[in-house]
Amino acid sequence: MRKILIALLLVVVAAAAWPVYVGVQIENALEEPFTGYVGELRIHHAVSRYERERYRARATSVLHVVGQGLDFELELEHRIDHRLLGAAVQTRTAPVRADGEIPALWAAALAQARPRADSWLGLGGGVSSRLSSRPVLISGDADPEEEPIPFRLHLGAGQGGIAYAPERMVVSFDTARMDLTEGERRLLLEQLYFGLVVHPDPEGRYGPLPDYDIGLGSGLVSFTRGDREILALETLQMSSNQNSVANRLDSLWRVRAEELRSVGLAVETLDLQLTALRWHRPTLLQFMEDLEGVRAMALATDLQTGLLLGMVLEGLQRMIEHDPSLKGHLRLNSEPGKHVRLTADLGLSGEAEAFASRPLESIALNLDLEAGVSLLEEVAALLQAEAGLEATGGMDLQSWLELAVDEEWAQVENGVLSSQLRMEDGRLLINGRDQTVLLLALVFGLARGMF
Repeated sequence: MRKILIALLLVVVAAAAWPVYVGVQIENALEEPFTGYVGELRIHHAVSRYERERYRARATSVLHVVGQGLDFELELEHRIDHRLLGAAVQTRTAPVRADGEIPALWAAALAQARPRADSWLGLGGGVSSRLSSRPVLISGDADPEEEPIPFRLHLGAGQGGIAYAPERMVVSFDTARMDLTEGERRLLLEQLYFGLVVHPDPEGRYGPLPDYDIGLGSGLVSFTRGDREILALETLQMSSNQNSVANRLDSLWRVRAEELRSVGLAVETLDLQLTALRWHRPTLLQFMEDLEGVRAMALATDLQTGLLLGMVLEGLQRMIEHDPSLKGHLRLNSEPGKHVRLTADLGLSGEAEAFASRPLESIALNLDLEAGVSLLEEVAALLQAEAGLEATGGMDLQSWLELAVDEEWAQVENGVLSSQLRMEDGRLLINGRDQTVLLLALVFGLARGMF
């Protein structure tokens, strides 16, 4: 009997103490500051006030956003209910802080959207949230300090989620419609979605170069000016991922669309890929840090250009021993005679000393181009119509093609233009013909404009 009473007493004590334990653990987890990056945006979150009771708590935190011309703070209000294995948290945006430099249109959009998050914070430290926002419809002047330009934004109701743990962070959001009008220009996106998975960098931090997977897409992207459609993309999908192993960084970017329309030209199957392999991560981080310093100097344009060029050359010298490369692939249309295929492989190899004295010998480039002449003729006709040019106002496409064939820059066979470019050991070959003199003339011409 005594053992039973002792056991019951321990249970009662544990039951009485458990809410306090949960409350302390949740408070410690929420009060841990967080700093992360989304591109060049720096996001910092910290709790400014925390009031804990036995079964619940209230807190206020500050979300600070800096970068891309933005620098403002938002206050977030949290209601916390302690549960057996964690806490349920309801988050709402509070009025903008008096010292927050948030753009007026952003403030108006936030006031209408009234974003909210319903979260679960576990004792293990992980956080998962469901996000939602109301429709937004705002209008005004895009630049009231100069000539006013009518501005209108319609954003549909949105939903998404956030999940955070020490080993990864997941963000997602989707909305049925975003319609942005500025003067005669209009951007329309339908069935818009966004997803992001971020992993800590090799140092275990969510720094400026983390490992990530990102997906962004829209059922329709349409850009118009007045009643005229300038560009439209059907079923657009954009994806990117980045992975670090020790000091090596690999990245992949891809853009796909089922149809592209632009000023009277319709193209099926757009597929663009760009891959960066074996980039030296510490060099990229140092370049990003130096770039911020150059921006802060507010130098004249010519001085800034020269300084940036020196930084790039210095970075390439540090990176060359790792054999970095860029690979690209473009595919447009599948219809014969109206297609485009482009593959490119640009690599850097050798030693830093050799690159400093003979940079061209360290560069290797392979480029293969294939384009339907019929598509080129359509593009040339549209460009002439856009510029209002007469057919005899300059060299027409046929003359350009004849010149390219005569100079052996390209080959035309069965209505398809093709060209191969190879660069290695400082020599340039176009369709097997040595064109190194042309390369040197181009380099000297560029150098003249830089110095």
